Amino acid sequence: MVRMLVVLGIGVGLGVAAQPTAEALLTWAQRHWEKVGLGAVEALLADFAPGGGVAFLGGPADGLYAGPALATGWERFLHAVAPQGLRILPEPRAFPESGLVHGLLELAGPEGPVTLEAYLRFSPEGQLLGADYVVVEGLLPRGPQADGEIGAGEYPQGVEDPRSRVSLFWRNGWVVFLGALRSPGTGWVAVGFDPVNRMQGANYLIAAVTGAGLLVEDHYGTGPTTHRRDRREDLLRAAGRIAGGATVVEFVIPLDSGDPEDKPLRPGRTYTVLLAYHRSSPSFAVQHTARGAVQIALEG
Repeated sequence: MVRMLVVLGIGVGLGVAAQPTAEALLTWAQRHWEKVGLGAVEALLADFAPGGGVAFLGGPADGLYAGPALATGWERFLHAVAPQGLRILPEPRAFPESGLVHGLLELAGPEGPVTLEAYLRFSPEGQLLGADYVVVEGLLPRGPQADGEIGAGEYPQGVEDPRSRVSLFWRNGWVVFLGALRSPGTGWVAVGFDPVNRMQGANYLIAAVTGAGLLVEDHYGTGPTTHRRDRREDLLRAAGRIAGGATVVEFVIPLDSGDPEDKPLRPGRTYTVLLAYHRSSPSFAVQHTARGAVQIALEG
């Protein structure tokens, strides 16, 4: 298995000054997570902007909650965990362009520790627009894990393109899209979200598992049959492996990265998605062996 962790670049330019700093985002996240560790429902609800939502991917509270259901989601989760404190495992990462914070948490509970991957998205004023919590360990079922293996029941939704025979599996929260690609070859595999005219306007991820590791690039469809690499990589996690003559790549991307070369994806909407692969070449410059398109619906 080959894993990859990609850090989003911090850009400068018009409009960036209006975004919260990385330091502010991390401070807001820390305060929010302290409330999770205390099991303070009312204090947690006060963190959210009007219309904000929480998603629990995995565990007994599995689902997306917003509006009047926001309190229900937190109550179900906290009842299942009964937190007695929280520990932030590695250093969390903040991405000012999208107002996003990514961290790994461990909640202490009477039944043992619960490990969660957390994705938070803040408004410029410090309110939570969305919070996604993915169960890693300690509760069942587990949420999707970007480890290069597609487990039974890991993704509730999936579709195979009959033309290319590339499959896409997915799960979304309010903040991130967790996806997996499986191709019938050992070369590169690609997914393109929400094209306007053939390839034009699509947000692409192209990946290949090689002897040197997992190669992943973030591209944008510049024309009906052309694409180029984005100026900024907007990829949070990725892992891949080749087994039995097939390639599997799992990835996590923001639903809205704030990058004008990406396409925002909205929960509850349906999108056209392009899928393509090469039978054996890992070179992104080599034309596809086959390609096609599918429709996917996001939960929300």
